[in-house]
This record gives sequence, C-alpha cells and structure tokens, in this order.
Amino acid sequence: MPDIPSVSLPDPFIPYPSKLNPFEAVVADHTIAWARRLKLIEDETATSRFAGESYSRLVARLYPEASVPVLALAADLNSWFHVYDDQFELAEVGSDPDLARRMADKFRAVLDGAPLEATAGPILHGLADIRDRMRLHAGARWWHRFATHLQDCFETAQWEVDNRTRGRIPDPDSYVEHKLNIAYVPPSFDLIELAEQFEVPDAIRASAAYRTLVHEAGHVVVCTNDLIGLRRELLQGEFHNLVIVYWKALSCPLQEAVQMVDQKISERIGIFEAAKADLLRVFDELGIDENRRHSTLRCVMGLENWMRGYLDWAKETRRFADPVLRGEVTGFQRELVD
Repeated sequence: MPDIPSVSLPDPFIPYPSKLNPFEAVVADHTIAWARRLKLIEDETATSRFAGESYSRLVARLYPEASVPVLALAADLNSWFHVYDDQFELAEVGSDPDLARRMADKFRAVLDGAPLEATAGPILHGLADIRDRMRLHAGARWWHRFATHLQDCFETAQWEVDNRTRGRIPDPDSYVEHKLNIAYVPPSFDLIELAEQFEVPDAIRASAAYRTLVHEAGHVVVCTNDLIGLRRELLQGEFHNLVIVYWKALSCPLQEAVQMVDQKISERIGIFEAAKADLLRVFDELGIDENRRHSTLRCVMGLENWMRGYLDWAKETRRFADPVLRGEVTGFQRELVD
C-alpha cells in the first residue's frame, strides 16, 4: 500500500437539516437481494463490503420523503453507479480505452431500449432492469432528460480513462467542467423530481436562478466527495479529485489544496442561497401559480437534502474508510465480448 502525505480533513459546514427516510431498512434488504440476484455482488466478502458501503442509507438521506418503490429504485441505481464506477477506477476497463468505449456503446443501446445480447452480464442486466422500472414511474420527457444525462456520464468516463491511460492530470478548469458527470450528479438530481412526482416547468428550469441552484448544489456535493474521499483516492493512485488537481496544478502543499476545496463549498452555498432568493422573483416574472411554486421549492429543498445528505452518508459509509485497491474488484469486461 503506497504512502500518502499527512493531511487533516475538515468537516465541511453545510447549513441544512439532516434527514433520513423511515423506509431505509426495507430498502436495504431489497437492494442487497437485488444486487446478489443480478450477480453484481457474489461472494460473502463482496456482500459484506456492499452492505458496509450502505447505498440504502445514502438514498434514505438524499430522498427523505420518497415512497418505498422510488427509494428502492434510487438505491439500486446508486448501487449500480458505484459498481460501475469501480469498473472504471479499479478494474481493467479503467485502463483500456477500447473496452471503455465498447462499454459506453452497449450502455447507450440499453438506454435506447435495445434487447440484451446473449453475452450481457451483471452490469448490462442491472442497467436494463433499472431502465424498465424507471419507465413505469416516469413520463417520456423526464426519461429522455434522465437518459441523456446518464449518457453524458458514460461519455465523460471515456475522458477519465484517456487521462488515466496517458497519466494526464487534468487542469482545474477542465476537471470542474467534467466533475458533475464523473460523479453522476445530473441524473441523480433528476430523481428528485421522480420522488416529488413533479417536473419543474421548462420556463423555470431554463431560468438563470434555477440553473444556478442545480449547478452550485452539484458542485457542493462533488467538493464534499473529493474532500472525504481524498485518502481513498491517494491510496488508489487516482487523481480525478479536485484537491489533487489543485495540489498538482498549483504546486502547493496538500493541506492548502484541502483548504481551497473546503472554501469552495462555502462559496458555492452562498451562491446557492442568493439564487434561491432570486428564484422567487422569477416566479413573479413568469406568473407561476402557488401550486407550481410550492412544488418547485420542494425540488429546491431536494437539492438541499442532497448537499447535506451526501455529507452525512460520506461520514457514515465504509466506502471511504475501507478503500478497495486496484485489482481487488470483480471485472465485468467479459460482457463486452461480441
């Protein structure tokens, strides 16, 4: 195991209440059974690690008022995200651009509704299962937006693999531009509307105030991830982390880079709060009725739940405390064979 620099991690201040969906335990049992049925996890070691990473706890914090079916779907999706993410960071796909390209192409076909081929394995079956269940809960417009965001994440993974293959640490601007998709934030934020059973009207969604809310909340989440996941990624030799990107680009002490990212969280929350106030003016300008105002503000609260809930989960889960190293995860590249 490599030596890593000594560093003290701050406890980010996110000024929103901590919440927890009461159906967490029900969903935990469901998601472990789902992952085992699809063979995303197989042996007892993998099952124990999966349980310790607690994706049911994650979504119970992110979507504290979601119904059981939506919460279970969110837990399965986040479980799938993290298994998929480990493929790109720790398994063979993460260092082979051709395999990564083939995986992304197969994912696109699944999202477009293509039937699974005989070679399809756990990753593809998991995505197809999530696709079919989401189509039962969502309208066509929501699904198109979600699938587009998810495909953007798959494409951004190619950028990560290319960087890793070349040993190219991205500059801060490029990293920030790509980070929301690296962390699957846009499709995860789409689930707020699924949980609320309300789609934000297009005129509001297009406003500068609402776009700012979504953008800043997303970057609060990814900065939190990069702070709490720093030791894990240093141990793994991973450099797609804003602290590491600042550290390398600015040739500053690692502790100074940590402080810069912590400060970014505070700055972005300030921008978020200003945009929230501005959104009320947008409602007046657009003549939005009370029901749509209330439902949109519940979606804004969903962004707040995400910022605080991700922090709470990141401090509870074993995902960052017990890091898995390269070569220690099951590779699913066999399902990429034509």
